[in-house]
Amino acid sequence: MSGPTVAFAGAAHSHPFADAANLSARGATVTGIWEMDDAGRRRDFATRFGATEHDTLEQLLADRPDLVVATPRTPRAPEVLAACTAAGIPVFFNKTVAASVGALTTFDAAAASGARVASSSVLRFAPAVVAFAAGLAGSRVRAVEVIAQHDIAGFLVPERAWQDDPAGGGGTLLSIGVHAVDLVDAVLPAGEAAPLAEATLVDAHATAGDLVTRSEVVAVVRAETAGGIPVTATVSGVPGPDRYAVRVVADDGLHELALGDGDDLGYAGLADALLAFATGGPSPVPWHRTSAGYRLLLAAAARTRGTEDVA
Repeated sequence: MSGPTVAFAGAAHSHPFADAANLSARGATVTGIWEMDDAGRRRDFATRFGATEHDTLEQLLADRPDLVVATPRTPRAPEVLAACTAAGIPVFFNKTVAASVGALTTFDAAAASGARVASSSVLRFAPAVVAFAAGLAGSRVRAVEVIAQHDIAGFLVPERAWQDDPAGGGGTLLSIGVHAVDLVDAVLPAGEAAPLAEATLVDAHATAGDLVTRSEVVAVVRAETAGGIPVTATVSGVPGPDRYAVRVVADDGLHELALGDGDDLGYAGLADALLAFATGGPSPVPWHRTSAGYRLLLAAAARTRGTEDVA
């Protein structure tokens, strides 16, 4: 029995290449690739995975894949969402899905209408994160601190500069911040509720340092959940290896976790969740949880950048 079919809408960064490799290894068939902004990446993807190159989303979806994995440049995400929703095909978006409240609202409306749409940082599926969250079960949490470090040098070269653009990919605070808020949500799983859904933004500030960037190099976001738990997230793009760390203060002690480049960051776990999603299973992450994290980041970006919203 053959596995599910998966089409890829966009190959804007490295994640879809990892997704396709992991899904193929699990028996899925990669049917096609649509990528409007980088013909070279589209060709590389098609060659590597034996996928058909398509000029339009309609052509990509005509084969009726079981799932679409979407990684377009962020401003194109609503276009992909609309096409998949109209076709009735479940779609998973790699970060970043929205750089403005208006764009995020489009996703919220689609999810509310019953569209099978999901998005998440891969870190949520890292075995160490899953085990860490399980180890907190029953603990009374008093505070959470998160660090998401990812060198932004790659965002500053011409072909990737859209990620450094606040109106394009959302800049450092959104592109890397997604990892931070998803870690918070993963370690504070309040049933079906999203811990950050009613979080209050307490403070946010950022700096560009010595790098020439259109967004920020380091941002610190402080918030408080509806349950009164203080959360501090440091989002960093300084030079050096990737590092994702969580510190939870609970009544039973201090719980700490750190992941780096050599650790399992969750790509395999995500592939397993996507296969289940493609075959009628539950969403890898309920949309309201994803939306809550984005809303906190967008509010922080508006404050640090001095705007009403991220355009």
